[in-house]
Amino acid sequence: MKKMSMLLAVTLIFSMVLAPLASAQPMVRAGYGSVPAEESGWVLVGTAEELAYINRNQASYLERNIRLTSDIDMTGYDWVPLGNEAAAFRGIFDGGGYQIEGLKIEGSALQDVGFFGHVSGTIRHLGVTVQVHGGSYAGGLASHLVGGSIIGSYSQGNVTSGNTGYTGVSVAGGLVGVAYDHSSIIRSSSSAAVKSGDASNQFAGGLIGSQGAGSISDSYATGTVTNSGGDHFFFGGGLAGQLVYGDITNSYSSTAVTQSGRFSYGGMGGFVGSIFDATNPSIHASYFDSVATMQTSGVGDGSGTGSIHITGLTTNEMREASNYQGWDFTDIWAVDAGINGGYPYFRPDILTTDLPRADKDAPYSLVLEAFDGARGGLSWNASGLPDGLALTDHGMLKGRPTVRGAFPVTVSATDAGQNTVSAVLTLYVDETAPDIDGLAISPGRANGATSATAVPGDSGHTFAYLLGPDAGERPLLGDALPGEAALYSLGTDIVDPIPGQYLQVFELDAQQRIQAWSVIQVEASHIRNTIPVTGVSLDQTTLTLTAGGASQKLTSVLMPANATKQAVSWSSSDSSVAQVDQSGEVTPVAEGTAVVTVTTVDGGFTATAAVTVQSAPTDTGTVTGAVYGTGNTPLAGAAVSVGGMKDMTDAEGRFALNNVAAGRHELTVTAATYNDYATTVNVLAGETVDVGRIDMRAAYTPEPESPSYSWVPVPAPSPAPDPRMIVTINGKQVRVAAKKEQEHDGRTVLRLIPDSDLVRSWAVGGEDIVIDIDNEDPVVKVDFPAEALQVLLAANPNAAIRIGVNGASYSVPLHVLSDLPNRTTVTVVIARMTDSASRELDEELTRQGYDMLARPTSFELYSVGNVKIEAEGTYLERTFSLNGAAEPDHSTVVWVDDAGKPRFVPSVFEGETATFYGAYNGVFTAVRSNRTFGDIQGHWAQSDIERMANKLIVNGSADGTFDPNRTMTRAEFVAMVVRALGLAEKPQLSSYS
Repeated sequence: MKKMSMLLAVTLIFSMVLAPLASAQPMVRAGYGSVPAEESGWVLVGTAEELAYINRNQASYLERNIRLTSDIDMTGYDWVPLGNEAAAFRGIFDGGGYQIEGLKIEGSALQDVGFFGHVSGTIRHLGVTVQVHGGSYAGGLASHLVGGSIIGSYSQGNVTSGNTGYTGVSVAGGLVGVAYDHSSIIRSSSSAAVKSGDASNQFAGGLIGSQGAGSISDSYATGTVTNSGGDHFFFGGGLAGQLVYGDITNSYSSTAVTQSGRFSYGGMGGFVGSIFDATNPSIHASYFDSVATMQTSGVGDGSGTGSIHITGLTTNEMREASNYQGWDFTDIWAVDAGINGGYPYFRPDILTTDLPRADKDAPYSLVLEAFDGARGGLSWNASGLPDGLALTDHGMLKGRPTVRGAFPVTVSATDAGQNTVSAVLTLYVDETAPDIDGLAISPGRANGATSATAVPGDSGHTFAYLLGPDAGERPLLGDALPGEAALYSLGTDIVDPIPGQYLQVFELDAQQRIQAWSVIQVEASHIRNTIPVTGVSLDQTTLTLTAGGASQKLTSVLMPANATKQAVSWSSSDSSVAQVDQSGEVTPVAEGTAVVTVTTVDGGFTATAAVTVQSAPTDTGTVTGAVYGTGNTPLAGAAVSVGGMKDMTDAEGRFALNNVAAGRHELTVTAATYNDYATTVNVLAGETVDVGRIDMRAAYTPEPESPSYSWVPVPAPSPAPDPRMIVTINGKQVRVAAKKEQEHDGRTVLRLIPDSDLVRSWAVGGEDIVIDIDNEDPVVKVDFPAEALQVLLAANPNAAIRIGVNGASYSVPLHVLSDLPNRTTVTVVIARMTDSASRELDEELTRQGYDMLARPTSFELYSVGNVKIEAEGTYLERTFSLNGAAEPDHSTVVWVDDAGKPRFVPSVFEGETATFYGAYNGVFTAVRSNRTFGDIQGHWAQSDIERMANKLIVNGSADGTFDPNRTMTRAEFVAMVVRALGLAEKPQLSSYS
């Protein structure tokens, strides 16, 4: 049976489980979640977490331009070479003169090993400190340089290529494993200890293992080179292990080239191990230390057909600049006895080419970047800085500039050998335009317009405005007015603004340069939005009333009906004849005529009605009396009516109804909280009938009443109870048929039965159906007619029904129900376990080493006859509430089988809510544990193993160990995959996991 590494299996499972949930980040390794910022087309990387993020998401960055913003320590991080044979890194990686240290790259299972795998882009000004081991081709900075460039970069540490065995190739280079396809290495170096692995064909070089078509110029190597012993071919060189094609110029080696064991054939050279005889590479003006390299010849084997000019010098001669014929010791190289062992090194170079603009009186901070070939630190100084800014000795430009303008700044950097480089950089200090004094906007004069007012900063200043969908950016003092802005006179109308738009106002000097600026978001209250009155009429133009008789109301009709100001006023031409109140009620007073006029407040439009008041007829009389309530007190405000005439009792309970037609009439009295009263009166023409005192009886009084006015209240029949319940569906309250039931264990059940028409109506929305139920029953069941669900599925095939109750929810995609017959019923169940069952499960989980974090909840889905519906191949989303906030690394949601054994379910924790995904129904809860194994303490994968153990994905061996370095069978691997995906396990799976 084939086997794989236990750790490799854990890594595969770990990435498989966590990748789908990466956005929620509940289970991602700490520090691996920082997404690098981007600016002006560059990905900016300043922390180990950001660099690790790029490494874990290589496909998104292989063609990007990446720039370091500080030194980075990658200690403790695993590193996969950036780029590979199928997809090389093709962007620019700008180190900015910074260094990445702590890199440990273990590539025993890889072909190409290095910080970079395959590079066809550009690497510049980057230093790496590495521990590289493995691969057929290993390089400290890059395994393969394929048509790309490395400029001003270096490596240090250890580089050992892999053991590829008989017929294998093992190539190691301090900086690069192998370069070809017209690649170039410029002003770069390596001090790494280089060793080729155990293979039939070994190549090792202090700078590069094997050089093909391309060039190396102004570069050097100062480390060590050796091989792995055995009956092998070995070619080792101080600078290059093998030179097949290409050119090397102005480069040197002081690398110690030795053999760790015998080799059957090969060569060792102070500069190149082997030159391919059949090609014509060239080497010009290059040198090697015949003492330090321990080699008397610059080339170990072969001669090639090209021009080879390598000179061997003693150590002292190597330390003299005059011995390097044709080299540039003015701009590129320098020599100092205290730097680089006295060998030539690179002069410093200022890498910062532009200074970001500064704002006057605002904090400013920038670290200048430079290439330090001496690697002993640079000291900085500057001249021409504006007041308020200074440059520290370490190259940080900081402060608050107090003046604005353009400033040519000369910056200088001096290395440990007192070599100085200078550059002139222009710093622009801007001053933003201040706010406009007193700017305010209000409704304009015209309908639909707004208007702005302000206090000008100068009598000669003018204004302009710009109305648009965004707030714009604050301009600089003295900027030109945007071409799309319109000149403006304060207080005049700005037409057609829309609520939500932004009004930018500019204050300008005589040259139309901006002196101040403000922006205000337009609100509806800023816009005049009135509909003026254009006329008015009355519902009646003539009235005929009787003196002392009933009043009559006139109603005004404004045009248009939706005019903004509806207010009117009323007046009478002769109030001694007819009076009118401000509601239009006309009261007749005495015989005569009058004109009632209504006048609109907006516009002053009028309409009139002619009022004629006739004298009272002689065949009428008057009815008087007094009304009393409880407690023997007069009842004010009671309504009295007789013969069509009406009156209200006064403060003493009295009333008088005039002009009542002679004859017998019913007199009625009504008052709030009292029973109505009725009696018959005989009205005599020209006389007053006094009905005397009327005692009202309080409504629903239990005391016995007098025979004349007693009554027996008959209670209204109770309405039949509504068999429906209000639930919220997609934010709207809807009545749904409901039933109360009971489970065999005593739990109460709420069953909701939405009818077919209601379910069909959901097809119109084109979205998920969210049903929120406010109910405390421990069991909630919702029955859906399958035929209506099929209609819903046809209209919205991607929709789901989400039911939420008691802090839990269950989302069922409609496509899961696609195969059900039309005449069946689908039931969704969310149920809390009984208290006793919950306690029993808690005790069982405690015995197994888990703390239960949530009340066990059952989620079920079935059709008529309790036929379970399983969502084969579909993960259904569920949620429930936790007892408190969970610790994601130590917690997981579990499905509990019939034996009380918890099974891992993919889950995400947010606060006190768990969201989880599973293809099966049943009982779910959440647990917390703190599991570990004695043999993983201090292991690089300890945190990952513990996290997976706490999530019940791995268990280890029966003796409490994990044995992280042993291999595992395919059957064991499949068992872990099944658990990681939350699938049901078979009892016969391996006991080891």
